[in-house]
Amino acid sequence: MKTWMTKKSMIALGVAGGLLISGAGVTQLAHPVQAAQGVAPSAKSVVEAAISNGQEQKFTIKTKTLTSNSPYLKAQVKIPVVEGLKDTQYGLEMNDIIERNADKAIQEWEKLAAEGAKEAKENKYEFRPYELYIDYEVKSDGSAAANPQQLLSFVVTQEGFSGGTSAPVQYFYNVWNKAEAERVTLEELFGANYKNVLDKQIREQMAKQPENYFSDEFKGIDAGQEEDFYVKDGKAVIVFPKYSIAPGAAGTPEFSIALTAKGGDNEAAKASVVINKSDYYTNKKGQVMIPLRSTAEGLGFKLTWNAKEKRADLTKNAVFTSFELGKDQYFFNKVAPFSLGAAPELHNKNMYVPVEFISKVLQGTIEVAENGAINVTHK
Repeated sequence: MKTWMTKKSMIALGVAGGLLISGAGVTQLAHPVQAAQGVAPSAKSVVEAAISNGQEQKFTIKTKTLTSNSPYLKAQVKIPVVEGLKDTQYGLEMNDIIERNADKAIQEWEKLAAEGAKEAKENKYEFRPYELYIDYEVKSDGSAAANPQQLLSFVVTQEGFSGGTSAPVQYFYNVWNKAEAERVTLEELFGANYKNVLDKQIREQMAKQPENYFSDEFKGIDAGQEEDFYVKDGKAVIVFPKYSIAPGAAGTPEFSIALTAKGGDNEAAKASVVINKSDYYTNKKGQVMIPLRSTAEGLGFKLTWNAKEKRADLTKNAVFTSFELGKDQYFFNKVAPFSLGAAPELHNKNMYVPVEFISKVLQGTIEVAENGAINVTHK
């Protein structure tokens, strides 16, 4: 499940991978999971949303219906056609990719249905037509009247049935309706530390109803999930695939997280990371060594690795530090290099640094919990 990429990369990605689909979504499209009762998903689409954006042009989202001529497939396909975006070319390209994705889905399912019908005939059993449903729902309409940031957010849902169980595939479209349109990112909405901010709130919501989730399956938002969201009523709604962190009866789990008045900018808040006891170790000198990348990135730092010089550079706003693998010399901004008593070293193919690195280099704070976990915070 994916959202829009930048304007320049939009078409290339759409052709290469069926833009806006996660790894799970691609698998479902090529090899759909067997579906259950043959009951269509509830229709939530907006037939036509016509909204004035306060300018001369009108912003509208209309429905286009696609059909299948196959006698073996029952297709009910409704896709959105966006008109009146300030960036006209972006809107045209977006509409084109949406329709081509839907056409591809129809063709895939026509082929699967024909194969199913052939198999049924050869084995002399009754064949029931396969079913394909595609529909959409507008979450934020992109008009100035509806939200000052003019954020357009809608979801296209695809689900196919061929007998058995099914899992819907969702396409997320989040776009700034600006003169030069571009995709909306969670980092823009929640700041550089968005992963930790969202992981914490998702875990808190899961903890309130632990019987409804597979808590052990939630490992935090990763690169494949960071665009699986929509925005509605001042909240970002993070969506997980069916069966991923909850039983199938839960459908696609959703977690609503409020945006701030500035659009969710949490840069001023303290970034925090929890380093579990199993994630750090004590070296031969008796110093606690912690994982560099996960800790630094969790605190909002950007890590750049220079393989040739075996050097790591960390930056966050005005903070900069640099150090080399195997050298007990740490640089902080323009201060002369100093020692921490242990050099960065490799452990399980990852770089580790002394825990003092947090307080003496990054200027963060450290607290050790009763269970041995190390709680790290940084402004």
